[in-house]
Amino acid sequence: MSARLLLTASLAGLLSSALPALAQSPVSDSAASEIKITVKDGVFETDSTNRRFTVVQYWPEGSSEPVHVLIKEEMAAVLRDDSEGPVSASVTVSTWRVGTDGSRKPGPGFKLTGDSGSAAGLDGNDAFYRVVEYGCCGALDRSTFFSLESGKPLLSVTGEPATLEVPNAGGIMRVAGILPFWAADRDETFAKFKDALAIVTYADRTHTLQRALLKGPVDKSFDDLINEVMSEPVVGFRKADGSDAPDAQFTLWSADGKKDPAAITDAVFSIEFTPDYKVEIPVAADKLDIAHATLPKGFTLEALPAN
Repeated sequence: MSARLLLTASLAGLLSSALPALAQSPVSDSAASEIKITVKDGVFETDSTNRRFTVVQYWPEGSSEPVHVLIKEEMAAVLRDDSEGPVSASVTVSTWRVGTDGSRKPGPGFKLTGDSGSAAGLDGNDAFYRVVEYGCCGALDRSTFFSLESGKPLLSVTGEPATLEVPNAGGIMRVAGILPFWAADRDETFAKFKDALAIVTYADRTHTLQRALLKGPVDKSFDDLINEVMSEPVVGFRKADGSDAPDAQFTLWSADGKKDPAAITDAVFSIEFTPDYKVEIPVAADKLDIAHATLPKGFTLEALPAN
């Protein structure tokens, strides 16, 4: 090779290593918010629609690479001075998966009656979205969790759900919670479940796996029972051998590294309304073992369709 060719090749290599890679076209978007205020007979009414964007990152189950999701949130509400809480409210969510090449592919979306919404992390995993409906007149706030991976609703709860993680298994996790009768929107949810105290739900990252209906003794007044158990239920998982207390973020070390869901066993899902009213449901082969649940005297737990 001649000296000139050698010098040219060397300069080309030097320049290529010094120059940064060409940037991809940016992903950009915009959305306007709106508000309208009217006054009639001295009563103020506010009709607002607020829109915003959020970006979340999560690792899909079994993946070594993270996913970036662009979320567009639209929260609409009508408020009046003479009304407790919103007259109407809804949360609408659209998502796009953003690729490393700058592409933007539509993802799942959903709309739900609710007062506010936000991306939510469960046990360090941000693949969820939470819509909250605020309670009034003694009702507890109700949270509904959606999967950003599938767009499906997973469970509705009061307070925080409990998570069970299988360590070193590629992100396998389960989430469980309870929705009591005294939560917001109870009239619609419990209309077809006469005298039901609560709904228990067990889900994975993308789908509802099980639901069950908790009922009290048939020989006891429903109103009296509600007065005894009405509280903010506390939930958690624990080891089946009873060697530890329930934990809202439980790690199932007995299944360490096992990627078969059937290894999710030897655990118990615990619900405590009061010290006198506790429910404990074994977890066996990735199922809530409803038939072997430990219940307060006279209580029953009935399986429901998952959806």
